[in-house]
Amino acid sequence: VAYLGDDWNDLLAMKEAGVAIAVANAAPEVKQVANIVTQARGGHGAVREICDAILRARGESEIALERYINSLKDKATQFVAVQ
Repeated sequence: VAYLGDDWNDLLAMKEAGVAIAVANAAPEVKQVANIVTQARGGHGAVREICDAILRARGESEIALERYINSLKDKATQFVAVQ
């Protein structure tokens, strides 16, 4: 389990998680216990940064992008069919 946090209220969960992640603008105490600190600040792409890293590590980036694009095509087709 990975846990992403930024403040003191996240410390206990971060210590229990398999991977503790802090956002770039996290409290110093949170960064200290983190295994990973994002480049992005909280609310400015930190979750996306972690999701992308997980997909890359699992070798699933390309398939995730392909599925996303196909889902957009499916929605566009449905929209056109309704009109």
